[in-house]
Amino acid sequence: MLLKAAEADLYPLVSVVIPVYNRARTLQACLTSLFAQTYPRERYEIIVVDDGSTDDTVEQARLSATAWNGTFRLLQKPNEGPASARNVGIRASEADVIAFTDSDCIAAPDWLEHLVSALMASDASGVGGPLINRPPQGWVEEYLHAAGFFRHRVRHGQVEYLLTANAAFRRTALLAMHGFSEREGAWCEDADLSFRLIQSGYRLLLAEQGIVTHYGVPESIRDLMKNLYRYGYGNVVLSPNWKNGRTPLIEFIRHGGAVVLSPVLALSHLRAAGIWRAISFWPLIVIEHISFIAGLLSALIHRISQRKQWHKAPSL
Repeated sequence: MLLKAAEADLYPLVSVVIPVYNRARTLQACLTSLFAQTYPRERYEIIVVDDGSTDDTVEQARLSATAWNGTFRLLQKPNEGPASARNVGIRASEADVIAFTDSDCIAAPDWLEHLVSALMASDASGVGGPLINRPPQGWVEEYLHAAGFFRHRVRHGQVEYLLTANAAFRRTALLAMHGFSEREGAWCEDADLSFRLIQSGYRLLLAEQGIVTHYGVPESIRDLMKNLYRYGYGNVVLSPNWKNGRTPLIEFIRHGGAVVLSPVLALSHLRAAGIWRAISFWPLIVIEHISFIAGLLSALIHRISQRKQWHKAPSL
């Protein structure tokens, strides 16, 4: 249940952390939605972490902030990736709760209020809200929309991992996990964080309300391939931290099986897209899973190469 405005002092302090890199075009809309939150203004701050942008993202952030009289912080750092940027935001925060969204997202006015209320009404350490994509504008986007690709994952009735486009965590839990993994080649670091939290005994949940609309959906086959390649590569880099069976071998079998079963998987989208559009998704499903496998194999080859170089290195 949401707290009443008269009980504003009972609302926990919240930091909203947004990592950003070369997103001047979308950042203003994101920040405008965060400035309009129903959460008591004196109880939350916005922390934008610029990850070494080379466009006018920083200028856009400063300009947008002039329209708001709440607490706003702009932190700048060299380009090291979104995980590093989020960790900078975590370290800068002294709030009870740290919420995350992305610079290509727009939050509903009641986003923060619903997420924090759901979190504080439970013993969970992390919560994810509904994440929807913008209306599809092309073949690739139609497929990702029909497949519900960008979503929090639930397995056997339990939340498996949360996407940081729409999530909030207790700061103590984030600190206990030392934040997000910054290992070279790491991708899907939000899933990695969730896996490590669950393994450590923390619980995650989903909120029924508190919508974020995601606008940064891959628009081309090239973008789709790039994203899935990174996910595959990240699996090899990060899976040694996991105890949930998502090993490179298991993922290779799973995604290879998806390639074999791609005609059946395409038809599973019949209700969402219609028969002809569903059939047209067949090659995209193949491309999706082959790209993941390519990233996975590339990371394994890189790991083997590094081990050989280490063994060949002269001893001191």
